[in-house]
Amino acid sequence: MLSEMNRRDERRAEKTVEKQLRRSSKEQERTLRRQKAENADDRSAIRERYRKKSAARMEKKSMFRTMIVSTVIIFCAFLFFELLLFIVSGDGGDLNTHLLNLADNSLAFVIGLTAMDAVMYVSQLQSRRRGESRAIIRHNRIVQPAIDMYLARKNMLITPPEREVRTFQIVSDFKIRDLKDMYGPSDIVTDAGRTKIETFRIQTKSLHKAMMNMVEDIDFDFNPEICDAAMRFINATTYGTAALDSLIAFGEEGMRSKRMTLIKQMKEEEDGGSLGDARAEMKNVYLVQQMIQEQEAAIKEYLTTINEMSDENSKNAAYDHYE
Repeated sequence: MLSEMNRRDERRAEKTVEKQLRRSSKEQERTLRRQKAENADDRSAIRERYRKKSAARMEKKSMFRTMIVSTVIIFCAFLFFELLLFIVSGDGGDLNTHLLNLADNSLAFVIGLTAMDAVMYVSQLQSRRRGESRAIIRHNRIVQPAIDMYLARKNMLITPPEREVRTFQIVSDFKIRDLKDMYGPSDIVTDAGRTKIETFRIQTKSLHKAMMNMVEDIDFDFNPEICDAAMRFINATTYGTAALDSLIAFGEEGMRSKRMTLIKQMKEEEDGGSLGDARAEMKNVYLVQQMIQEQEAAIKEYLTTINEMSDENSKNAAYDHYE
């Protein structure tokens, strides 16, 4: 009797767990759909903001001004010749015939001019769009390996020794305590002789330089959200580099006592701390944490937009290894 009751209780518990798991998975799906919708809205807003001040919009306005000026010039030229004919011939012939010919010829020239300008504009626009896409793909062949190298060192830096490193995790939720092993040796063979924080700085500068070259070389008239993501990474790195260099300085010879004090404070730091409430020695650690979080958000946005503009084959080949 007791065994049957126990089995019933176990079955009820299993059904309860299954319901909770299904409910949790549905909530996760709704959250993901909501995040995708918000990201799409953000990208649309960025596109609209850039479109209003973009070179393509200015070029379009210039084309319309050119068409209007050309139409006025043609119309004035016809009036001039009609007036000249009237002066030479005395009566100028039948006025209705001249006006009709003037209207027909003017309309033909305006239609022809408009069609020619429209065709040239569309052709130039498509050519510029293709050229920008080729330039982005060309630069991405340098940026993406740099992102991989950065992620490997970043995740090694923020992962404590007791946990496994998720090499290609983009966005992470790490605590100040997780940085306690930043002065330990790098686990990557090619980084032999360097600490984790030193290798992180090297790869951060490498990715920063690749992003800078990309932004300087491309106008981003048709893909402004890629520029926005790259600039977000550049700005985060620029503001956080001084704090990162300050922490690296503690790893030098003769700084052992300060280094050990800093590590002890990181281990004792509680969750929910902030830069404003941090002790003087810990402020640089919080600045580096903020820099990494901004960099992660920028890289996620960059890879999302690059993935969307890529064809289906390159998506599967190049982006599946990210978490």
